[in-house]
Amino acid sequence: MTLRRAAPADAPAVGRIHVESWNAAYRGIMPDDVIARTDLAYRTRFWAERIADREWPVFLIEEEGQCVAFCQMIPTKDSNDDASRVGHITSLHVLPHLRGRGYGRMLIDHVFAEFQRRGFAEVTLWVLEENWSARRFYEKHGFHLDGGTRRYPRTQVPEVRYRIRLPIPL
Repeated sequence: MTLRRAAPADAPAVGRIHVESWNAAYRGIMPDDVIARTDLAYRTRFWAERIADREWPVFLIEEEGQCVAFCQMIPTKDSNDDASRVGHITSLHVLPHLRGRGYGRMLIDHVFAEFQRRGFAEVTLWVLEENWSARRFYEKHGFHLDGGTRRYPRTQVPEVRYRIRLPIPL
């Protein structure tokens, strides 16, 4: 197993993980037409742009030559938080048939260490309110609801914000 920064050539694999994850996790939560529009070509372009950002990485896990999970980290864009001390996980996706094998935990641990290295004190992320599986996962790993709510763009599906305080490095 290898955890590494995604390279431009990884955009199709990251896009595929994203599409497969959305199809499994968001069915019944997001409108079907939104899921249907989340196609591979669109997600490949979407992730190619983000992977090209040299400052804020997309991390990828490969196992036996197959990309199986990814996570992107950035400074928060929430106006009520300080972007110099609050990091944000925009996406964390694992191929649906490989969930529960520790890939998500490995990515979170890696991203936390990277945020700490950069001097961040907290990390936030947004989760669809009805995505109970993801919510249980984040709560299991120390995240807590912080009272933030919003609507997912274009769909108005409710989201809730989770937050965790990072340990102070020794």
